[in-house]
Amino acid sequence: MEPTAPSLTEEDLTEVKKDALENLRVYLCEKIIAERHFDHLRAKKILSREDTEEISCRTSSRKRAGKLLDYLQENPKGLDTLVESIRREKTQNFLIQKITDEVLKLRNIKLEHLKDGATNNLSRSNSDDSNFSEKLRASTVIYHPEGESSTAPFFSTDSSLNLPVLEVGRTENPTFSSTTLPRPGDPGAPPLPPELQLEEEGTCGNSSEMFLPLRSRALLRQ
Repeated sequence: MEPTAPSLTEEDLTEVKKDALENLRVYLCEKIIAERHFDHLRAKKILSREDTEEISCRTSSRKRAGKLLDYLQENPKGLDTLVESIRREKTQNFLIQKITDEVLKLRNIKLEHLKDGATNNLSRSNSDDSNFSEKLRASTVIYHPEGESSTAPFFSTDSSLNLPVLEVGRTENPTFSSTTLPRPGDPGAPPLPPELQLEEEGTCGNSSEMFLPLRSRALLRQ
């Protein structure tokens, strides 16, 4: 993206003309005869009657020219109107060229500063956009890697429960395991104490008697 060509505003041009008058003050004070321009400047509402009287009170031509420049700097159209008056007089046209050159020089300097500022702002904007894109890609890799869940595992802070926490919303408790213990007599079951073994053998030996009719049981005892 290329920066657009900068342009000066009315305020910028006014500042340029004011600076031009200030830079040329010494030269213009030596060359300008203030009284020659009173009528034109008053007709254009740049100076008032009181202003011309104030200027005329100065004791030397240099001081009168200096006071005239003070009034012209206060008015955005002051320099342009002075150039018109000089052109009308047709006796000091060299002043017009001097003033024009100074204004153009300051104008180009101003434009160059604006251009540099626009270029720096564009470079800074592009750098910010690039940094933002890099941060966005980095955050995507960190928090949402491809093929992995964005939910990270965590560990329980309640040590009294002693529950191994595997993942958010998922716990595993060995107490409720679906694996059943072997029953007595099954492979892998621990042996019974001797007294329980005898009792179990006696029970197994008489188990058939438990299901005989009462008469049959009595006969067997006889």
